[in-house]
Amino acid sequence: MMVQVDPAWRAAAAAAIRVLVVFDALALLFAGVVHLVGARIPLGGTSFVEPAILPAGIVESAAGLLFVVAACAILGARGWAWTMVLAAHLFAIAGFVVGLVATRLGTTPFNYDYHRVMLAVFVAGLLLLLSAPARAALARGRQA
Repeated sequence: MMVQVDPAWRAAAAAAIRVLVVFDALALLFAGVVHLVGARIPLGGTSFVEPAILPAGIVESAAGLLFVVAACAILGARGWAWTMVLAAHLFAIAGFVVGLVATRLGTTPFNYDYHRVMLAVFVAGLLLLLSAPARAALARGRQA
């Protein structure tokens, strides 16, 4: 049974989910590529340096692709959109928890901050997704 949700809250939840899922996809695909090939980008007097870390690159790229599929499901008003967004979040959370454990002995400043920030973003996204407005926004054939 679907809970009655104010249309304004439903629309706000739908917009937040769309933005969050697209952001997650882009961030994960960027980090996936960086971890697959490594990066050295000059930034004025310093450089952004991130070594290639193959397992991280594979997991981040896979999570990024799951978020791409989730974004397509949302934007295409698919009946399975909520399930796909849930699956993408759960996979990313699991992957980032493993990543935090794997980096406990040391990593780059970017990787350290990135794991913590993105894990918080995924958990916030999951909490939003579990809310009544988000469930209503992604109900079968009713995506806003």
